[in-house]
Amino acid sequence: MLSLAFDRRHRVLRVTVSGIFSSEDMEEMDNTMVEFVARHGQVRGIFDYTEVAAFAVPDSRLAERAQQPSVIQQRVVVASRVAAGERARTYARYRREAGQKEATIVASLDEAYALLGLRNPRFEPVER
Repeated sequence: MLSLAFDRRHRVLRVTVSGIFSSEDMEEMDNTMVEFVARHGQVRGIFDYTEVAAFAVPDSRLAERAQQPSVIQQRVVVASRVAAGERARTYARYRREAGQKEATIVASLDEAYALLGLRNPRFEPVER
């Protein structure tokens, strides 16, 4: 499951992923990000994977995706669980090897907010 919320004042999009994250979900997220940036302009992003129960994206697909440029200016990944953190680190390694800008990986939303300088963020749900 994928849900979006936007803090207009700070221009930060928060993407929350839950359940089983598959290759199809990754493609849906990519398409959603492109559409959002086309409508709202450049934003920074928080990608919250703390509620992901399992990742069903093969390494080959992660490596392929890592070679593509990101449409989000600054990305922070929240991955507090061991599996989520490991997949995030694997993706970051693929991005680095491909010469792409890496996301910063943190363990909590509070850390993500602090990293982006968010004080009293007001995230509003985004209709898709």
